[in-house]
Amino acid sequence: MKKRLWLTLSSLVGVALNSHAIEQHSLVNESHIWPKVQDHLLKPNTVRRVTGKSTPNAQLTVNYRAVKTRGESSRYQHYQVYLGDIPVLDNRFVLLVDKAGNIEQGLGNVLLADKDFSIPRPASFALSTQQITEKLVHRLSTDGVAFVSEPKLSKAFILNDDGLQAVFVANVITPSHRVNFIVDAQSFKVLRQENDIDGFTAQQSFVAGGGIGGNEKLGAICYSPAPASMQNCLSYKFDPSDSAASELTFSDPQAHLFSDFSGYPFVVSKQQGVCTLENPYVKTIDYLADKTRAASYQCGNSNEHFEQTAVDDQYYDYFSYSGVNEAHFNAGLVMQYYHKLLTEMYPSQQTQCNSQGFCLKQLAQNVGNNTHGNSQANWDETYVNYGTGNYGGTHYYHTTLDIVSHEASHAVTYWNSQLNATGQDGALNEAFSDIASIAVFDYLSQNVSGSYKGSSAFNRKSLDSDTNHRGNRKWWFGWDVLYEDTGARYFAMPSWDGKSIDHFKSYNPSQSIYETSGVFRKAFYELVKTQNWSIQDAFKLFLRANINCFFKGISVQDAGMCLLDQANHFSHIGSISEVKQQIDTTLHSVGIIAQNSQLSTLDFEGSIQYDVVSYTLSSVPANQIKAITVEWGDGTIERWQKNSATAIHAFLQRERLVNTDDLIRFKLAVLKTDNTELVGYRHFYSRAVQAACPPVQAQAQSSISSLTINDQQIPLNTQPYQSVLTDTHVLNKHVQQVIKFDSSLNGKLVSVLLDNNRDGLFSENEMMVSNQTISNGQVKFKLKDSTSAGIGLMRVSLGGQYAFYDTCGYVKSSQVVDLKADVEIPELPLEAGFTYQISADNRVTFTNTSQVNAIRQPSYTWRFGFDNQGSSKAQPNEVQYPLVDGSYTVYLRVDYQDGSGQFDELSQQITLSAPAQCEIGINNPANAQTIYIDEMHLWTSIYARHLIAGSAGTNGNGYVKQQTNLEFEDSLELNVDIRSNVLDEGTIDNLLSPDNRDVRFTIWLDGDRDESFSVGEANYYDVNSNYTKDCRNGECRIKASQSIRLPWISWWKSRKYVLRARLEEHPTAEHGSDGCRNFDYGEVEDIEFTVNGS
Repeated sequence: MKKRLWLTLSSLVGVALNSHAIEQHSLVNESHIWPKVQDHLLKPNTVRRVTGKSTPNAQLTVNYRAVKTRGESSRYQHYQVYLGDIPVLDNRFVLLVDKAGNIEQGLGNVLLADKDFSIPRPASFALSTQQITEKLVHRLSTDGVAFVSEPKLSKAFILNDDGLQAVFVANVITPSHRVNFIVDAQSFKVLRQENDIDGFTAQQSFVAGGGIGGNEKLGAICYSPAPASMQNCLSYKFDPSDSAASELTFSDPQAHLFSDFSGYPFVVSKQQGVCTLENPYVKTIDYLADKTRAASYQCGNSNEHFEQTAVDDQYYDYFSYSGVNEAHFNAGLVMQYYHKLLTEMYPSQQTQCNSQGFCLKQLAQNVGNNTHGNSQANWDETYVNYGTGNYGGTHYYHTTLDIVSHEASHAVTYWNSQLNATGQDGALNEAFSDIASIAVFDYLSQNVSGSYKGSSAFNRKSLDSDTNHRGNRKWWFGWDVLYEDTGARYFAMPSWDGKSIDHFKSYNPSQSIYETSGVFRKAFYELVKTQNWSIQDAFKLFLRANINCFFKGISVQDAGMCLLDQANHFSHIGSISEVKQQIDTTLHSVGIIAQNSQLSTLDFEGSIQYDVVSYTLSSVPANQIKAITVEWGDGTIERWQKNSATAIHAFLQRERLVNTDDLIRFKLAVLKTDNTELVGYRHFYSRAVQAACPPVQAQAQSSISSLTINDQQIPLNTQPYQSVLTDTHVLNKHVQQVIKFDSSLNGKLVSVLLDNNRDGLFSENEMMVSNQTISNGQVKFKLKDSTSAGIGLMRVSLGGQYAFYDTCGYVKSSQVVDLKADVEIPELPLEAGFTYQISADNRVTFTNTSQVNAIRQPSYTWRFGFDNQGSSKAQPNEVQYPLVDGSYTVYLRVDYQDGSGQFDELSQQITLSAPAQCEIGINNPANAQTIYIDEMHLWTSIYARHLIAGSAGTNGNGYVKQQTNLEFEDSLELNVDIRSNVLDEGTIDNLLSPDNRDVRFTIWLDGDRDESFSVGEANYYDVNSNYTKDCRNGECRIKASQSIRLPWISWWKSRKYVLRARLEEHPTAEHGSDGCRNFDYGEVEDIEFTVNGS
């Protein structure tokens, strides 16, 4: 795949150059491009590190700079695209090479340019840093952007639809978060903004320290290097009625980072009785006390950090005991875990950071940094920052294990793959950090001891049941920092948070990165639960990919390919092919289709409505299906085969009732008649048909004992709210619904709501009737067009106003009833139908209005009534009829392809008239010699100007058509230069007078090739340009020039086009509207030439 880019004066700030083309290519599976890329990489003058001070006037050429190399035999080679020494944003790529150095695959996009392509350095890049900063600060201030420190600047190019654009990247810290502004380098206009990466000594003596941590939910936790070593913590209670603190001891003899302390991670430096929360891999800063130096405390023989007044104050304010202690222990645990895994993966690496392996640095963390809000935690490329929480209202101190694991993992990602904080790679960035929190807790669980291991909080956090999916806190992210018994994000069903997606089919670019990240969380969960991988192995898969082949700008598909490519490192699980199959199947189950996948995916629509799973299959023509297998996810398997007694229609759209409160892993497989198998997956969670909560009621009423829906009477209890779910009430979407009740309600209000999204809640957009006054003891309404078929809940409120002050709804002076409804959408009869619109030159547009059931895969047969012309499209393209008078019978037949034999047909007669011809000429042949075109050149390059040989002279008609052999490349600017016949110099001066110009040169390009020249096909008109007096050897002529853009056409095509050139004295019509009008003085010439696609 390639994208052609045109670099022009308007699209490249400060650069004036002729039109040049460079091409952006996707590398995935584009093997014909790889040798070109490799050839460039091998040339020293193309691939180089740009060092030293750049020369202002130096030409910039495309080059690829090595960013890093990863994997065995340097398999993963990461590159960034540059123009000279300036990066092109969002243009990184990875080459996957074999041991011989041959490219096996490519990921990402690459820019390829012609051999001699170069551009000058934009003038704005020559400004000093101070000048740029001043202009930027002024612009941001004008735009109302607040920032707390001077922006950090860098230069870059970006690609847009017009080509390359010079920009500045301004890293700005605002009062709420850190932002990268992409700013136009000339106007300093903000083009876009992106959140920055979310969420690091001298020889000293290191000792194992400890102290109190935890919060109200987790209880007081004593981080202890040995049993009973933290006595102050163990004896502490904020309130005498509080439970005793639990003791957490930890050891991992196989870990090397803190091997001197048996893997216990609360390691501090100690000098002269002062312990400092810093070691080579963790530096913990108490931001509320000192914003730069690591926190320290007076420590005795036990090295315990315990200051009761500070602990009391922090718990009183924030319901957390000591964020500093908690962060230091958890960060040490996380860094030790990463060190253990990475040194196992790269056993020969001897340094912290190596371009052939991993990078792991000291993690610096600011505890209690509320700069971006107290309920925030983030990684800012230098520090991890933890907020204090909002006084225990909803969040505790953001130093719990889930949060520290997540933010520290952003740092690890930044040091290695540098994934963005926006876009699809931003979603991967967030997902990796979420996944790491599960893996780190699992690591803790395997090595923790002490009374904490038996505590209620630890057991609740560890819950992982095969039946109680909603209660599996082990697969919740953020439970330990939230006051409520809930998670911030989920793994079993990411959509439980109300925003995240479970399947990539639900992706759209407007989603937040947290929402999109759900597909990777779900993939990690399914790898463990469905493929029976351990949590540790599943995390190692993602970690290897992050180190080896994740890169800034990576897409979800590329990430899937990278994950698949790690299969050979998991031979202890199975053969390489078996491991690849397991990874591939898992990725497919969440809609991630890697380019190197061996599976064929099936596109279908699947949904769940409470406890009813349904699917619709329309992506494969029914006549191409040999067999269908449906695995409903509850143990039930259904099959259909061709030539069986069962019609296929029932298997193109089907539903099934499943058990409630169950995780449903649905699978649909189609075997085509060519024996190709397509497989698709969806995962759902089933729930009972009932409202999530009753409405909040004020001055509740209970006046009626029954109501009637569509003539079906429903007895009620005389109570303010009730849920009547024993019977199901049918609502036919095609007809009006009628609800009747006691006439005593006349004059009061009725509201009717239908839970269309089946989430158990009633939102404002689900109101069918909104606070309508009751008359005649009834209300009538129709269901909305968006209402879908199936079981649902209907809520009827009688009496007072229904409002949405509360999520569950709010009513006053009302009686409310929830009912079980079944929305039916009966199939309408098959009816063929179409309308048509006649345009100029006998072009006719047909619109198919047939009434069909799309699930039954209708086919269409059109006959347009001339020359056996027809179409099988649902909506045919515009049809060009003969340019003569005539009547035509248009015929449409619609057939269902499900073997039923049903069809319908319709014919209509249309009448057309021959269009008027675009004939042109001079009104009086005697005037033909007055003024005419005597010389004409056409050109797209100033170095190749083509003289139109027949342009000299004129004839009595004032019109001539020239058929040439000229060929031009598509999308270029075509320039047309003319000189008139010899005229009196005074006449020319009068004609070209700025105050009363009385001559006009116009060109048209017949882009739609209809032999007519419309206003929209004319050149841009500027009355003040393009005309000069040209006098040579005593003879004077008018010289004029115009230009017009040639059309784009596919690279493999060539087309003939006609250019019309009109020189006219004393024009009377508006510019461009005279393409087919005669004239009194002047000449018209038509030039035919060929345009070739490129």
